[in-house]
Amino acid sequence: LLQRRLRKSQMNDKAPVEMTPLAQVDDGLYEVKLIEAVRGARRYDRNDLVMEFEIVQEQEQGVVLPAYYQVRWIDDASFTAGQKSHYFRDYQACIGRMTGKFFTLEDFQDGRYQARVQRVVRDAYKESLAPLNQYSRVRRLLKSVDEY
Repeated sequence: LLQRRLRKSQMNDKAPVEMTPLAQVDDGLYEVKLIEAVRGARRYDRNDLVMEFEIVQEQEQGVVLPAYYQVRWIDDASFTAGQKSHYFRDYQACIGRMTGKFFTLEDFQDGRYQARVQRVVRDAYKESLAPLNQYSRVRRLLKSVDEY
C-alpha cells in the first residue's frame, strides 16, 4: 500500500506523458529486427509474450510494431510453447529445430526476419475500429533473412 501511494505521488510530480500515435503501415511482408521482448501485463487470466520489432526496410524504416504470443511462463525470462503454437512455428521457421525444453526472451535477439504485418481494424468483439484506433502488428515471423 505504501508503494502504491508512493507511486501515485511520484506520478503527480512528473510532467504529463505524451502519447505517441499507433503505428500504421500497409499489410505485407517487411524485414524486421527485435527491439524488445517482455512478459506482458496480465490480461484474460494470462501473461502474453509481447515483442517489439522495428522495420529495417527503407520505406518504413524505424517503425516499431508489436507481436503477441500466448506462452506458458516458467519465470520472468523463460517459457514454453506448444508445438502447434504460433511462437513454436515462428521459432522453427526462423531459427531452426527446437532442441531444448524451453524458450527465452533472447531467442530472436540477434538477426533480421521476414515478417507478415497486418493492420488491426476490428476489436476482440469483431466491431470496426475508428481509423485513429487502428494499428499494425507483426502477425507472423516467416524466415530469417540473415546469412549464416
